[in-house]
Amino acid sequence: MTVIRPKRSKRSDELANAIADLIIERNLDPGAPLPPESVLMADFSVSRNSVRESLKALQALGIVEIRHGYGTFVGSASSSALQPWLLFRTRSGSSTERLRELLEIREILETELTRRAAGIGNGELQQKLSGCVARMRDDGLDAATADREFHEHICDSAGVPLARELVGLFWDVYRAVETDLETFAASPAETAARHQRVVDAIDSGDADLAEEAVHLHFAEVRTRLGTGPYRSRGDVP
Repeated sequence: MTVIRPKRSKRSDELANAIADLIIERNLDPGAPLPPESVLMADFSVSRNSVRESLKALQALGIVEIRHGYGTFVGSASSSALQPWLLFRTRSGSSTERLRELLEIREILETELTRRAAGIGNGELQQKLSGCVARMRDDGLDAATADREFHEHICDSAGVPLARELVGLFWDVYRAVETDLETFAASPAETAARHQRVVDAIDSGDADLAEEAVHLHFAEVRTRLGTGPYRSRGDVP
């Protein structure tokens, strides 16, 4: 398992990867205790400082949880551990350009997920999505929550749990960076209409129509941010 970390010594990186591999090889669940520092020192023939440095790096990623006075335990490894890095990355340089890249990644993921959802024909999904759209028509914090849940419901329907985490992460970072930019906000009615188009496309069972609805959804967001319109499949590139 390769762990992405801040710059440290090669030996420290190797030890962090070895500890992560140990967790996987032993099938340790979140919350399970790791061997004590003394055991890790003996197993990997390293110093106490090396073990502690590697464990701190893994803790920053959510892979382990250090409970002072109790020991070290397997963490939940939530995607939220990536949020500070992704937020910094998106805010650095040209925020508008970074935000455009973030939207492209979301669009790539959600296009395929929505195509799958359209092919399933899930009546329960339609009810959940329609409920979210109704909440979006009322401006406020719940409208934003409904927007996030809308996309998560599609991920759940497509049966890709990891995608749900990633889409939620991208959504949170997008919202945080968007507030830094001077952009005009879409009205609740416009936001609801964009999402309703996706609901209708999924309800039709036409995967191609669902794909086009997702593209149009993101196109309107990009236009509002001033990052360029979407070209449909019929347009000349």
